[in-house]
Amino acid sequence: MIAFKNSSVRVRCLECKEEHFIEMKHLGTDKQQRNFGYEYEHIFRGEMKCSHCGDNMRLLTTVFEYPKEIINYVDVGDEGCLIMDDIKTLFDFTK
Repeated sequence: MIAFKNSSVRVRCLECKEEHFIEMKHLGTDKQQRNFGYEYEHIFRGEMKCSHCGDNMRLLTTVFEYPKEIINYVDVGDEGCLIMDDIKTLFDFTK
């Protein structure tokens, strides 16, 4: 299983440039059989309002694990904010 090392992701509001930490929550995991075992798709979501200007900020992150315990691809959808950290370094494997 993949999880955030720290469930807070540092972002910057696109409207006022204020920095915040968005708390990410695991929504679920899907899996699909491939040549070398299962490919796991882990979905995380976080959202908040900027405390400075009130704009909405949202992150939707999908992490593809294939083969097991290897991050193959990370897809990040952001709205109203810019991620300030390298998203791939924020994940860890849990047993």
